[in-house]
Amino acid sequence: MIYLSNPISRSDSPGKPGLPAGKFKPSRSLRVAAVLMVAVVPYPVQAITVQFDYSYDTRGFFTDSVSGEPIAERRAILELAASTYARFSDHLMPITPQAGDTWSVTITHPSLGGPPLRLTDLAVAADTIRVYVGGSPSAPGVLGFAGAGNNLSASGSESFVSDVLSRGQLNTSGENASDYGVWGGYIWFNAVQDWYFGVDVGGLSAGRPDFLTTATHELGHILGFGGADSWFSQIDETTNSFTGAAASAVYGGPVPLDSFYNHWAEGVNSEVFGIPQESLMDPSTVRGLRELPTSLDYAGFSDIGWQVTAVPVPASAWLFGSALLGWAAHGRKRTV
Repeated sequence: MIYLSNPISRSDSPGKPGLPAGKFKPSRSLRVAAVLMVAVVPYPVQAITVQFDYSYDTRGFFTDSVSGEPIAERRAILELAASTYARFSDHLMPITPQAGDTWSVTITHPSLGGPPLRLTDLAVAADTIRVYVGGSPSAPGVLGFAGAGNNLSASGSESFVSDVLSRGQLNTSGENASDYGVWGGYIWFNAVQDWYFGVDVGGLSAGRPDFLTTATHELGHILGFGGADSWFSQIDETTNSFTGAAASAVYGGPVPLDSFYNHWAEGVNSEVFGIPQESLMDPSTVRGLRELPTSLDYAGFSDIGWQVTAVPVPASAWLFGSALLGWAAHGRKRTV
């Protein structure tokens, strides 16, 4: 089986809410799928762990380029972004190559520090996805991009191939896909940005993009938002909308999409803890603003196939200081 996917990016909107500028829009993902007739034994669901890999952080974004020491502040915020998805539950089978098994995938270099990387025979633990991260300077309108790689291939036992291609999930491929499983992916961040790497929203200021917001958004793409077959199987191209049952129930009908079907349409709104907010998974964000996953965003992930048993509450660090009051204030200021 071969899976082809282009990275999905997010841009910043330096102007006032509702007037995004400088967007970079990717082409629609290409998908070549084959159905595997493999018996899958049901397992109890587990929380998903995001394991970050800094092996290709070669241009000093998360690792000091002089001392080689981790840049703890930045890595801590990245881990906090991952905590948003910690209560997604499913059972992802481990990828553990045995004699006669092999698999590989090509990813964009996370620091754009060289040609695409071919990863071969990685071991990935159960209920875990591995995400390679890095950053480098680029055009200022782009905040970052993410993907699950391309040219994914596997051979060996039937169970091993299933573990690689779908992590043991059923019906993940083709026009009628209803679930999703992924080995991991990569994220690139634009180092030219004057990022805010803090936790408390009180430190946000106009002109500085919020790293926590962008990291959370990009992780969402690796988890299938805008890229999974089970996402595309629920798109009505005649109305340019997403028709998943959970998302439609939250939104009150089919949800408008951007023209590339990778995001909610610009300006689609929902709420966080009852507070109005523009959706996290639209194409852009406003500098100086923190956006969290909304009820609509979580519903979209549920439609993709993740078992979202309740609206996940982020790690307690997200609620430090005046954060919750800050979210309320920002939510009221958003253009609806």
